[in-house]
Amino acid sequence: MSALYRWLDERLDLVGLRRALLDREVPARLTWWHTLGSATLTVFLVQIVTGVVLAGYYSGSPDHAYDSVQYVDRVVGGGALLHGMHHWAASAMVVLLTAHVIRVFAVGAYKYPREVNWLVGVALFLIVVAFSFTGYLLPWDQKAYWATAVGTNIAGTTPLIGGALVTLLRGGDELGTATLARFYSFHVLWLPSLLGVFALLHLALVVRQGIAPRPGALERGAPPRTSDPAYPAYYRDAYAATKRAGARFWPDVIAKDAVVSLGVVVAIVLLAAAFGAPLERPADPSDASYIPRPEWYFLPLYQLLRVVPGWFESIVAVGVPGALILAMVTLPFFDRRATRNLLHRPIAATALAGLLGGSGLLLGIAARSAPPRIPPEVGHPLTSTESAGRSLFVAQQCQSCHKVAGQGGPFGPDLTDIGLHHSPAWLHSFIEAPRRFHSNSGMPAFAPPTLSHEEIEELAQYLSTLRGTAGPGVPPQYEDTFPDAGPGP
Repeated sequence: MSALYRWLDERLDLVGLRRALLDREVPARLTWWHTLGSATLTVFLVQIVTGVVLAGYYSGSPDHAYDSVQYVDRVVGGGALLHGMHHWAASAMVVLLTAHVIRVFAVGAYKYPREVNWLVGVALFLIVVAFSFTGYLLPWDQKAYWATAVGTNIAGTTPLIGGALVTLLRGGDELGTATLARFYSFHVLWLPSLLGVFALLHLALVVRQGIAPRPGALERGAPPRTSDPAYPAYYRDAYAATKRAGARFWPDVIAKDAVVSLGVVVAIVLLAAAFGAPLERPADPSDASYIPRPEWYFLPLYQLLRVVPGWFESIVAVGVPGALILAMVTLPFFDRRATRNLLHRPIAATALAGLLGGSGLLLGIAARSAPPRIPPEVGHPLTSTESAGRSLFVAQQCQSCHKVAGQGGPFGPDLTDIGLHHSPAWLHSFIEAPRRFHSNSGMPAFAPPTLSHEEIEELAQYLSTLRGTAGPGVPPQYEDTFPDAGPGP
C-alpha cells in the first residue's frame, strides 16, 4: 500500500493536496455556527444518494408516477425510509442553507475579499429553491399537481417574459406529460449538475480565501471602507493575525463539522422513520375544490399573497422575491463599510429582524389557517361521482359539524371511517331525512329542493370512500338499519 501511495503521490501530489485541504491554518476561536456549510453539504450528499436509489424505481409519466412512488413506499425494502429521508433532507437543506446565509450576512463575510464567494452562495441558494419547486410535481398527487399549477401561474405574472416562462416550465399550455418530464429532467439532471459545479467552486474559494474569522478581528484599526486603497494590506495583516493561535482545519474544525453533520443525518433518519414522506391522493385535474398549499418554506409568500388585494398579487408575487434576490446580489457592492459585526450595523440588523420576524409571523398565520384535510380511500383515485361529492362536502361546509381525520366540528358524528360502517344507500337515505333514523337528530334534512337526488347520491358515494387508515383492502362491515317507511320529517 505504501508503494501504491508513493506511485500516486508522484503523479497526483497527494501530499500537497492533503496539505492544501486539511493541514492548513484557520482563524482561532471558530464557533459552532461555522459548521453550517459542511452540514449543508452533508445533506446534499444524502439527497444525492437517496435520489439516485429512488430514481431507479420512479416512472416519470402521469399514468405511472403515483403508482411508482407507492410501490417504493409499500413494496421496496427500506423504500419508505429512503423516501422519507429524501423528503426531510429537502427541508433540512433549506433550513441549513438559510441559516448559513444569515450567519454570513451577520458577520459581514460577504465583504472584501469574499464578494465572488457570496454571489456563488446566492446562486446555490436559488438552485436549492429550484430543487424544492421541481421536486413538488414528481409524486403526481393532489398537492404536487395543484401547487405546481399555482407556482407556474405565479411565474406567468412576470412582466414581459411571463408567457414564455410558463411555456418553458410546463412544456405547453397545461400541466401534463411534458410538464412532468421537464420537471423530472430539471430535478435529476440539470439542477444537480449546476449545484455540484457551484458547490465545488464555493469550496475552492473557501480553501483559497480561508474561513471567515470573528468580525471583531477585522474591525480594530481598519480603514473606514473596504474600497480604501489601504484596506487590502490591512486585511492581509489582520487575517494573518487571527491564525497565530495555531488552529488547524484538521482536526480542530473537522471534528466540529463531523459532530454536527452526524447529528443532522441522525435527525433526518429519525424523522423519516417516524413520519415518512407525505403522499396525498392521486392528482385529479378536475377537482377544483382542492386548496393547494406549498411546503412550509414557501408559506410566508403564500400567506402574503392571500392578504394583499387581487390586483396587487402579481406585483407581490414577482416583486418580493425579485427584490430580495436583487438585494442579495448587490449587497457586497453597495455595503463597503469596514464594519462587520451585525451589532454595529443598525440598518442591516433592523432589515434582518424585519425579514425574519415578518416571515415568521406569516408562517405562523398560514400554519394556523390550514384547511382541514379530507382523506378519501387510501390509494384509490376518486371517480367523477365521488369527486363531485367531495366538492359538495366542502361547499356545504359539512366539516363545520363533523370531524374527519381529527379536524372539524364537534357537533356531529366523526366521519373519518364512515365508509366502513354504512353503505352508500344508507348514507343517501340518512342525508335526505336524518330524523327518520333518529328523531332527535340535529342534522338538517338535505332532501330536494335543498339538494337534488343526484347531488345527494354524489355526496353518499364520496362518504363511502372515507375509510380512515384501513385502506382499500379491508372489507366494510355495514351497520345499516333502515326505518320503517313513513312520512318524512
